[in-house]
Amino acid sequence: MDFFSKAHRWAQILGRCPGVRAIFLSGSVAEGRGTRESDIDFFIIAKSGQIWTARFFVFLVLKIFNQLAKPHHHKGRICPNHFIADHQLKIIEQDLYSAKLFTHNKPLYDPDEVYHAFVHANQEWVKTFGERFTIEETEGHSFTRKSQSWFDKIVAPLQISKIKKNPDFTKEGAVILLSDDELRFHPEPKNRHFSKR
Repeated sequence: MDFFSKAHRWAQILGRCPGVRAIFLSGSVAEGRGTRESDIDFFIIAKSGQIWTARFFVFLVLKIFNQLAKPHHHKGRICPNHFIADHQLKIIEQDLYSAKLFTHNKPLYDPDEVYHAFVHANQEWVKTFGERFTIEETEGHSFTRKSQSWFDKIVAPLQISKIKKNPDFTKEGAVILLSDDELRFHPEPKNRHFSKR
């Protein structure tokens, strides 16, 4: 299976969903170490005030077409496990695992060139862990924080309630962030093997 072609095709589709500003390829496939058993991790930049809207529609489309990765059925499927709002592009969890993960991200859908702003917001802290983005010292434009949209206000509590009922939510060491600025879903504590050099 050509993961990159599939990732690009689905990024173009999901990029049209309400609330989505950009989609980056992340995880093992972005790092070039994906296997036939890998899923395809998407890191999604949402429009300010629409992060829950973006997640709602991305998950809806992937579920309709049976492309949403699940723990027991993830091979070659899309795993949208991290969303961040465009007004707050600096990653909350700053550690070696995150530095390695995000410096390998590859833009798939980025009509507003948000990737440059993302690199600009995060390049200093990733350097403290000895990592670097492939583009350096970029100047990124900023996005204005906007109030939460009416649709976001409706779908946010519904999604939060469902997420909190998942047994993975209380798993020790899991990285699950739920806010209007950043949504991150790593039930397995992947960063436990990394520490600052």
